[in-house]
Amino acid sequence: MRLSLVIPYYRNPTMLQRQFLLWRDEWSAHLKEQIEIIIVDDGSPAETAEDVLRNLSGLPLSLYRVTEDRPWHQHGARNLGAHVATGEWLLMTDMDHIVPGSTLAEILRLLPELSDRTVLTFGRVDAPRRLIWFADEWTSFERTRREDGSLKPHVNSFAISKKNYWRIGGYDEDLCGIYGTDGHFRKRLFGPGSVERHLSHAPLIRVDRDVINDASTRNVERKTPGRTKIKQRIVLEKLIAKRAITTLNFPWEKVL
Repeated sequence: MRLSLVIPYYRNPTMLQRQFLLWRDEWSAHLKEQIEIIIVDDGSPAETAEDVLRNLSGLPLSLYRVTEDRPWHQHGARNLGAHVATGEWLLMTDMDHIVPGSTLAEILRLLPELSDRTVLTFGRVDAPRRLIWFADEWTSFERTRREDGSLKPHVNSFAISKKNYWRIGGYDEDLCGIYGTDGHFRKRLFGPGSVERHLSHAPLIRVDRDVINDASTRNVERKTPGRTKIKQRIVLEKLIAKRAITTLNFPWEKVL
């Protein structure tokens, strides 16, 4: 397997169903042969990924589950996906980001020429606010922009070799429980020796909650009070104590 698509899940039943139907009905047979799909349910107490997938058929995928509901545990979910992946390369994104078949085809085309230190990043467009649309219609979609009008890629979507992911240590799970700590991983992701290759012509499609109401994580408090100082304290304490990055420090199981 050349490429493993890793997506965490937390109470996104409608969005997961939309993703599944895209993978099953819009991907070519070649893409299905080349790409391993890994869903990691990050401890959903209700509306589990298994509840959704047991009613769907026609596409093989793997489902893993974190067996405790820990707040803001996406770092752990991503580490688990990287741990179980069989692909040489990992494509990591969030449940509210759809990967068009054309983007996947471009990634697969490029992989043979990439060093294992290369990190692929992507452009981003917004899903239209209508009921029916197809992923490879993305050329007609609006680019995702910041309030000042500049383009806004998704900072936490990337393709990386599995070897490189673990070379830099994966996500540090000591920072779980605090929203907005992805930057600490990105500092290592784009550290010395890494080569970023941005594919503005091969975007992801961001699905807003106005389009699918459970597209992104819901019912979780996002803005941890004082989170900046908490992050700084944890990072400083680890630096002083020379503590290693913590990974896979949670119970999990294979479901499908």
